[in-house]
Amino acid sequence: MANKWDERKKAKEDEYFVKQERELLAKLKVKQEGEAKVSAQKACYMKCPKCGEPLKERKFQKILIDQCTACNGIWLDAGEMEQVAGRDNESWLARFWMKNG
Repeated sequence: MANKWDERKKAKEDEYFVKQERELLAKLKVKQEGEAKVSAQKACYMKCPKCGEPLKERKFQKILIDQCTACNGIWLDAGEMEQVAGRDNESWLARFWMKNG
């Protein structure tokens, strides 16, 4: 009879540790995913998507745009294209954007 109780006690103990390990692994996974996201953001923030060199903010028609220091590519954040196109309704950019946007 004591042997059965020992087996039951051992099974409960194993169950407890399995549960603890699952919880710890879940927490570790969340932590690692968060760290990976932050690391990726740091690696890509203000870097040119074309050549990987740093981007520099500059003003264009009172709008801050990002320009690559190496290839001189210009990158716009969300909403900036509409702002640039909306400045002059007669410009080719405005006509193109209104037609295709």
